[in-house]
Amino acid sequence: MFRTGAQMMILVLVAGLVLLHESRQDPLESWDNSWADFLAMNSRRGQQPAPVALVGINDESLRNHPWPWNPLDFSLFFQAALPNQPGVVAIDEVLDWSRLALPDDQVRKLPQYEKILRDNLLRAPKILLGAQLGFPDDPQLAPPWQEVPLLRNVKGDLSKVQEFPMVERQPTDDYRLASTVGFTNLPPSGDRLNSVPLVFRLRGQVTPAFPLQAVMLWSQLTPDDVAVYLGSHIQLGPRRIPIDARGQMRVDFGTPRTDYSFDELLLATEQVQAKSAPVVDLGKIKGSILLLSRTDKEARTIPLAARRNGSPGELFAAAIATIQNRSFIHRSPLWAQCLVLLGLVLVSYRVPRWKRSTTLLAGALTVAIYVMISMAVFNRWQTWLPGVMPVGVVLFFTIFRIATPDAVGKPKRPIIL
Repeated sequence: MFRTGAQMMILVLVAGLVLLHESRQDPLESWDNSWADFLAMNSRRGQQPAPVALVGINDESLRNHPWPWNPLDFSLFFQAALPNQPGVVAIDEVLDWSRLALPDDQVRKLPQYEKILRDNLLRAPKILLGAQLGFPDDPQLAPPWQEVPLLRNVKGDLSKVQEFPMVERQPTDDYRLASTVGFTNLPPSGDRLNSVPLVFRLRGQVTPAFPLQAVMLWSQLTPDDVAVYLGSHIQLGPRRIPIDARGQMRVDFGTPRTDYSFDELLLATEQVQAKSAPVVDLGKIKGSILLLSRTDKEARTIPLAARRNGSPGELFAAAIATIQNRSFIHRSPLWAQCLVLLGLVLVSYRVPRWKRSTTLLAGALTVAIYVMISMAVFNRWQTWLPGVMPVGVVLFFTIFRIATPDAVGKPKRPIIL
């Protein structure tokens, strides 16, 4: 039976080292990532909101404008957005109505509606529209090459970057020629997404994804101004964006940004034009990236971080805000994780002498103090301390102490008169 403090310290040290190793592999790695997302979502920030605003097409918006939208619905967005002077107007939907089954009355008016939307696109300073990469129905036939933005300055192993042979969906020619396209594909994974692809491969050539292309337009950078170092970072002007070997960036979902609903944007713009107080502050739109995307219940099917579902637009907006505010969170170095383990080993020295109730109280207090320390470290350095290892160690020595009998003290020597 392990009863002394030294023996308990050895047990805790071994358990902690095992948890440190296993926390870098599934399923414990996903739990540690959820812990990092918890810190990001609940920490207090001194940051200003990033210059990106998400205009959400929510369930209330769809009551007045049922999905699928026609070009006139999108034109309303431009008419409300452009007076506020956004730097970039972005839409992650593919503006192509050739595959949609619209009502007959809308089909007859479609050419007129498309012209209105095209005129609005030409009035905007910079336009980013969604497109999707994909695969041909017949893999034996080589699809025709389509012009897309390409990144030439790329170094590293391309084999882990997701590759596609063709552009499956993109805006119609009138819209595509008046804008820049960004690819909105997401990894085909059932895991919760706390990272977003910034680059893809199209027939061996590297092309920017939607969030990266949005920031490139906002920063007034061309593809030749961007350098990609796979497994390290993307050099985007003065910004250094960390990426992994797949070209994916960790998203900080706690980065502050601005959110409007589609109805709020329309109403606030009308109120400003009528010289009355708007329901929301539209001043944050000027010079920013204004992203229109669905956020209704039907669109929120992507398993995002922090154990919740969201829409692609929410993921893209959070990724853009992460890049703009340079809010790149990262795991603490190994030496810091070892210091955490050392502290827990020292705490465990007294565990064999504690009562069971004292052990439960001490374990809960240890976890609470650790959470506060982790939040303070995250606020200061954007670094997340391990989550699985310390909680696992505290559970280990708590359960171990409860399962073992109380320590027996040394017998007292008889007093000889």
